[in-house]
Amino acid sequence: MTLRDVLLTLHIAGAGTWLGANVVQAVVPPAAARAGQQTLAGWYRITSVLARRLYMPAAVLVLLTGIFMVLGSDSYSFGSTFVTIGFAMIVVGAVLGMVVFGPGGEKAADALETGDQGAAQAATSRLARWGVLDTLLLLVTIMAMVLRLD
Repeated sequence: MTLRDVLLTLHIAGAGTWLGANVVQAVVPPAAARAGQQTLAGWYRITSVLARRLYMPAAVLVLLTGIFMVLGSDSYSFGSTFVTIGFAMIVVGAVLGMVVFGPGGEKAADALETGDQGAAQAATSRLARWGVLDTLLLLVTIMAMVLRLD
């Protein structure tokens, strides 16, 4: 096993964690809602924690392993299209985490706990829309990596 193999394995694991967590965040809210408003509020509190404790480490892992793989490569560079797309996705993901998902999870939880259905609907809908966009962009990024778009 080479260093590149280790880096690529960690890179894929980080991206898989990001994508898998996005899928979980799309699937859990309806089930949590069926269990009650307090359960759903708890879920949204957890999503705001995930922004810091799961997504950020996964993104840092993807970023660092990506940088080291480019530095060790003779066949692609920081100017390669797929590498640029990867960096852009890290920036988009970080901004969404800080601006949308972290604060949005707290807003949704607060609204659900106080019974403000209008605010809860607005917050959860916003999170869902941005979550779909983040997931689609992540899938495009993964496709760019697999195809090594240049």
